[in-house]
Amino acid sequence: MNLVEALKNRKVQLGIAAVAILLAVALTLVWVLQPKNDNPQTAATPPAASASGDADGTAVTSPDAAPPASPGACSALDEAGFVPVSYSIEKLGIEANVVSLGNDADGNIEAPPKDEPKTAAWWNMGPAAGSNTGQVVLSIHTYQSGEAVGNQLYKDGTSQLAAGDVLKLTSADGRTACYQFTEDQKVDEATFDRDSDLLERQTGDPALAIVICWDHNKDTNGWDSRIFFKFKPVTEEA
Repeated sequence: MNLVEALKNRKVQLGIAAVAILLAVALTLVWVLQPKNDNPQTAATPPAASASGDADGTAVTSPDAAPPASPGACSALDEAGFVPVSYSIEKLGIEANVVSLGNDADGNIEAPPKDEPKTAAWWNMGPAAGSNTGQVVLSIHTYQSGEAVGNQLYKDGTSQLAAGDVLKLTSADGRTACYQFTEDQKVDEATFDRDSDLLERQTGDPALAIVICWDHNKDTNGWDSRIFFKFKPVTEEA
């Protein structure tokens, strides 16, 4: 090989090397300038904290997730209890509001507003609903016309509740206290001992009592007797 050919070969080799360097630089720039994928939805998620979806879009939570509480499920009793805002007695198809009231001007447990035949009054000077001591007291109307809840509870001299029938009290935040009916007791107004614990009881085993008026007296336009419906708390319905 003469000198001229050697110089030509040298130029060719230098050209090839230059092209290779340019290609390497170009590839490096492409990699550096490529946009980063910052979308957090594509990041790996720990399986225990993930949620998937069915074909219809319904979310499927992790098997480790705690199931939500069932609406209307009976809550455990505690010391504080809660303020009830509604009550229900499924046996009689009753579902209505509860108002919080104390004593009336005569010192008696206050009744619900006269024009609200289904509303119950919770005596707020006694134990709260769902409390673990003392007797919760509800006052409910009886109407001469027979259109109030008291008339549904008692007919023809007989309680319309059977042992085990459930009454539920519910709070504004969804807590539910459940009580099962045990017995009823009719007492003459004239002989009722207001100092007894038949109705008002702050201590002792937890319970619930409903009081209604009965035996309307046309001469006095009053009621000659009271009927007390007694319940015991339960955490599960039978």
